[in-house]
Amino acid sequence: MKEYSNPGLRPGRDRAFGAVRSLGGRMARVIIGAFAVLGFVGSATGGEVGVDLVRVEDAAPRLARFSTSGGSLQATWQPLVFPKISRHTDYRLVRDPGDATWVMQATSAASASGLTHATSVDLRERPILRWRWKIDGVLEKGDARRKDGDDYAARIYLTFEPRSQDLSFWERAGLRIARQIYGDFPSRAINYVWASRIEKDAIVDSAYVGAFVKLIAVESGPEHVGRWRVEERDVYADYQTLYGSDPPNVVGVAIMTDTDDTREAARAWYGDLEFLAADAGDPKDQTR
Repeated sequence: MKEYSNPGLRPGRDRAFGAVRSLGGRMARVIIGAFAVLGFVGSATGGEVGVDLVRVEDAAPRLARFSTSGGSLQATWQPLVFPKISRHTDYRLVRDPGDATWVMQATSAASASGLTHATSVDLRERPILRWRWKIDGVLEKGDARRKDGDDYAARIYLTFEPRSQDLSFWERAGLRIARQIYGDFPSRAINYVWASRIEKDAIVDSAYVGAFVKLIAVESGPEHVGRWRVEERDVYADYQTLYGSDPPNVVGVAIMTDTDDTREAARAWYGDLEFLAADAGDPKDQTR
């Protein structure tokens, strides 16, 4: 992202503008690109995805399933690519060798792109996000605390309805500037990652975006490489813990496997993602 500066800014305004400058780098492009796909910022850039897209009239409030796709992905899942990254992760629907279920395979080699799905989820009614994923290896240079290590074999990215009342004065000022430049801009996002170095369940601010995006290491390290992991997160509770307030609606969900910072290679598989009521229960079989 282009850096902006103004030597004539007063200290207060400079601090606000610093909030915008802190959004520089690829993670800011992730947010801008995701919101472009969701209709908040301009228009999405087309990308190459190894699946046939089936057009639908409107984005469904529930996420389109990979398992019932028949090998053709509904157009509610859209490619997410970044203008300054020429190498894109390859996404294609494949059958899982274990049970022949359709899953999304992501293959990345010094590349980055994602798939994003517009939605509208009231977390008071469906606070639980459940999904399953599998990776073929963690990234040796991956480190969520460093910009040059900000890559993940697998990640789930949630964006929330833009809301500024929970931000500090200076964050609100920076957000207003960002929205003047980019249009509607996210105030909060949560990133569930399969990390390489940080401990499982660790919470860190994005190395690029800072507190605008919080990362939670749902899995970490090589212990479960090559095996499906079923995950379940109480997104409502996570948002309260991370940001100290009740969450607005989830308006976007993205999957992403990226290796452009570490220049490594990774492959991951994603099963269905679904939001459930609180009484849906915990996953019983986490590996297979």
